[in-house]
Amino acid sequence: MKFIVKLTLGLFLLLPFTAVAEIPKEMEADFSSASGYIIMPIGDEYLVDLDATAGLQEGDLLTLVMPGEKVVHPVTKEILGTLDLPKGFLRVTRIKSGYSYAKLLYSDTPPAKGDRIKRFEQVPTTFTATPANEKLLADLKTGLPQLDWLENKSSAQPILIFSLKNNNLTVKNSSGTTLRTYRMVDGQLIAPQPATTYRPTVFTTTGEPGGKKKGLNKVVNNLINSIGFGKSRDMVGGPGIIRNQQALHNQGIWMSANLQGSPVGITVADFDKDGRLETAVAFENQLIISQIEQGDMVEEARIDLPTGISVLSIESIDLDNTGGAEIYLTAAIDHKLKSLSIDYVGGDYQIINKNLPWFLRIVELPGKGKVLIGQRTGDNDRPFYGSPFQILKKGETLQEGDALELPLHVTLFSFLPGVGENNQQVIAYLTQGDYLRAVSTAGNELWESEDYFGGTESIYYNTVENDKKGIVNPIYIQKRILRGPSGEILVAQNDGSRTLERFRMFRDSRVIALAWNGFALQESWRTSGLNGYLADFTLADADNDGSDELVMVVKFKHKTILNPARSTVVIYELNE
Repeated sequence: MKFIVKLTLGLFLLLPFTAVAEIPKEMEADFSSASGYIIMPIGDEYLVDLDATAGLQEGDLLTLVMPGEKVVHPVTKEILGTLDLPKGFLRVTRIKSGYSYAKLLYSDTPPAKGDRIKRFEQVPTTFTATPANEKLLADLKTGLPQLDWLENKSSAQPILIFSLKNNNLTVKNSSGTTLRTYRMVDGQLIAPQPATTYRPTVFTTTGEPGGKKKGLNKVVNNLINSIGFGKSRDMVGGPGIIRNQQALHNQGIWMSANLQGSPVGITVADFDKDGRLETAVAFENQLIISQIEQGDMVEEARIDLPTGISVLSIESIDLDNTGGAEIYLTAAIDHKLKSLSIDYVGGDYQIINKNLPWFLRIVELPGKGKVLIGQRTGDNDRPFYGSPFQILKKGETLQEGDALELPLHVTLFSFLPGVGENNQQVIAYLTQGDYLRAVSTAGNELWESEDYFGGTESIYYNTVENDKKGIVNPIYIQKRILRGPSGEILVAQNDGSRTLERFRMFRDSRVIALAWNGFALQESWRTSGLNGYLADFTLADADNDGSDELVMVVKFKHKTILNPARSTVVIYELNE
């Protein structure tokens, strides 16, 4: 008996490695189970204790389960578990941080506080295909056994419908809402495009004659070839960077063609005083300035920087009010800060200031708006030395202005003041350990995240390592925090390896918007995920259509011995 049990269990464990391989791993995650509880009724909805961290998305189905018959081992009499029985279903309507709202579809008895729920557990499901595809149905049943797959002649009403037509597999709930979309290529499902928690406005292809938004869509037709989608499964895979042109169009997302190299930052402004905004992407030793015209990213200038320089960050601001923004680069040579500024003069981009001994960052300050601030570097124990200070420009000369009084451990790269309601003086900042923290102006800690935020691959060593000094720790050039269009804060979140101090590599990312509720920073929305390292982001009207967009530069291929890094500019339209 023991042999038989072990053999059966062994065969069961082997099944996922053979049969499940026929459906994408992303699909398994899309319909994976997550357990939770009903918190309380609220109006005609219910609060549940699941959120996006459990993989929950709007439209997902939750099953009310009740314990059924106990499963008892026939020999040892050990209780192995219970056969959970579905007694009702709910549909997720809104997702918050730590909880979500769900609407009851039907139930034998009204849900009560503490009732157990499971995501996509025993949900009545049907599959239709034109033409018929029995192999795909078998793969779905094997890969997603937690669903209750109904036979064609079943009288039960499905609340989850899989439909294959024209090589597109669409998954809808009973109300007709599309939950997921997958593409069939050569008989294999690929490129899942989940519905996102944050759904950007679509780039329209119609409208007023000559509308600039129409031109942006022209690039969609050749994105697959320009970025190389479909040639490598590990290149992209999540929503946000999408293989399918139509899905890309429908998501309201635009991407540039490949950029070669490892980006460190991005900024958008009118540099040449022509009344249109340009996009500047900084790499470690080069700057590329482009303008989005008719849906293409047209390069206007490529600036090679001084030999040996390593760029750490990029900013832009019109300090002298001439109508054109200057570019400010935090940079280093041989363990010393050698920051510089670039301006458009006489029809060309020129380095105006160099060898600046400061870290540089644009920060939005209450009562002052956006200002350029600087901070000096110290020794290995105090990499950010002294208080940050405002930088002023007189003629072509940059000067130190008033110092900023900031709480201990807050550096210039990753903080935003005044994030509370009614201009409550709460400062949000990213720690060197990649946690998001909220403190008072006096430095009292008010809240700290449980999850990692930020995450950077841009590092700087301010001293040479030797036997006397011992190990020198890297200085992380942390991600910026921005104020969103509705007053929320926008923070990058990179997922990946943080184990080694000197080697960090991130492969998944997103931007998350949070608002201060008086006690904590609570998530408002998030972008869909990107299979790549989010090097930097900004809010700006990059396509010159009159509305700001969320503009990112993402590295989706890291550098190897044989191949350079590859990256792209990604633009999300923001909901109005």
